[in-house]
Amino acid sequence: MLRLLFPAVFALVLGSQAAEEKPVLFSPVSEEPEWRLLDPGQGLLTRQEFENRLRRTFDPAGALRPYLIWDEEGVTLFRDKARTRPLYRLTQASEQKPKEPPVPVLCGGDSARPLAGKVICLDPGHIGGDWADVEERTFRIGNDPPVVEGELNLRTCRLLAPLLEMAGAKVVWTHDGFVPTTPLRPADLYPEAITYLLQGSRGARLPRYSANGLIRWNAELLFYRSAEIQARARRVNEELRPDLTLCIHYNAAPWPGGRMRLTSANRLVIFAHGSYTAEELAFDDQKFRLLRKLLEDSTPMELGIGESIGKQFQERWGFRPENYEGSGYAHASGAGPYVWHRNLIANRMFDGPVVFVEGPYMNDRAIYPWIQAGEYEGTRVFAGQRRGNIYREYAEQVASGVIGYFRSRTQSSGAFTNYPP
Repeated sequence: MLRLLFPAVFALVLGSQAAEEKPVLFSPVSEEPEWRLLDPGQGLLTRQEFENRLRRTFDPAGALRPYLIWDEEGVTLFRDKARTRPLYRLTQASEQKPKEPPVPVLCGGDSARPLAGKVICLDPGHIGGDWADVEERTFRIGNDPPVVEGELNLRTCRLLAPLLEMAGAKVVWTHDGFVPTTPLRPADLYPEAITYLLQGSRGARLPRYSANGLIRWNAELLFYRSAEIQARARRVNEELRPDLTLCIHYNAAPWPGGRMRLTSANRLVIFAHGSYTAEELAFDDQKFRLLRKLLEDSTPMELGIGESIGKQFQERWGFRPENYEGSGYAHASGAGPYVWHRNLIANRMFDGPVVFVEGPYMNDRAIYPWIQAGEYEGTRVFAGQRRGNIYREYAEQVASGVIGYFRSRTQSSGAFTNYPP
């Protein structure tokens, strides 16, 4: 059963001290962690292997360490930094125990169909359609047709799917249209939105709405940012069970001076999971997801595919990579300049390898007219470059990156287990 609690964004403003005095159990609209799902990881990793993954990928700042106690046999995770309320006990592998070589898994013998036997899930970001305004993922310049990110993401995925299928993949979808995956609607979340304000808003910067307007805004935020993504996660984890999930998005820069006008800010980024913050780790479900992802060991595939897509971006588009250095919520992966570790709801909640691709900036003055041109045939000139339509070029580069990664590998590790029994 869902635990509909107040959103993390307001809980976080209470600070780590307040969180320590009254621990927050779950993130908004989240499910209570099923700790038994971590049991297949018992005895899997040595302490050094565990700490290496923690430091390099999931917790470079060491925010989880105050919740851990190690002994000779393993580690205990606690709810609180005082380490009085244990959540889970993980045994470690012996440092002297010989490692069994992973069972090789062939990636496909046909070089023309390197994705044969793979199930790839496409997750077009956001909902779009009638929900675009609620999501705040649409804008309009003058009398031009509106730019709706949910529509752009879906168009790109519909061109990406057949490219992956021609390479042998079975393509499945979190959604394929403009209907929410979650059965909940903003009106269903008004009680949680009220709690949002009453329990978590001290010190937070809120929109200048009336009380009723704030409740509505909070309910809408819970709807599209939490309930919708977590409904997709349940579909991925319980029904689709893919070998890889590709989350496809476009990006946007803040409006200059708060006015709706185009800017020059285009960059590209690819996210692999990781880089939890201290504020996020105050939540039990975030601690659970960190351990699940750490034991799952999908990071090598995420980085390999992310790097391969990044090379396509660099060679074909040459757009600059994003730089999150010093942000406190993302860190460089080392897998090329485009790939960063970041803890997003989708790549946290979806089991298995998840590559989160943020495409061109929709409100960049060079990209905007390219988007406005739509799905034309052939090529046209934009910013001095001859281009095919943006959706097809985006799809082709993602497909080429994924296909290139699998084609270049004759084996993949049998250590990755997406779904434990």
